[in-house]
Amino acid sequence: MYNLQANGLSQAILRSHNPKLHLLSFEPLMIKKSELKALEIGDSIVLGKKLPQLYIYRKDGIVGQAQLGRAMGRESVVISAKERIDNLGKAEPKYTLLETRIATLPKSDFEVGKLVELPVESLSSILLFSRQKLVAMASLIQAGGNYALQIQKRYI
Repeated sequence: MYNLQANGLSQAILRSHNPKLHLLSFEPLMIKKSELKALEIGDSIVLGKKLPQLYIYRKDGIVGQAQLGRAMGRESVVISAKERIDNLGKAEPKYTLLETRIATLPKSDFEVGKLVELPVESLSSILLFSRQKLVAMASLIQAGGNYALQIQKRYI
């Protein structure tokens, strides 16, 4: 059952810059600055035939990996590894890194091999950030054999 208040609270938490949160995200995407500015509602950012790797971030560094799937009819992830990567690299001059935020994971669920159910609508309300600034909300779609993020809302 869809709960509007719970979804709103989840979105508010994802927008925050609390360094103590464990954030589930795709690997950063590199996009041209001009393409980012030109994005409109309904546009898509193609991810490819395979989904990008899912990472778990905390304090602007990667602390783990996850695999996306379905369990009991709900979107879920399995924590596949714990690792620490602090240097995420920088974008080339005409590009910017686009960070995705799918969901937060409770600290107690951050164990290798653990199955964690995602909040309802997580994959249809993915927040996109560039330089710590919220730029859009997108949904994960599959079209023509490719995965893509389809823009639902613009914030800049």
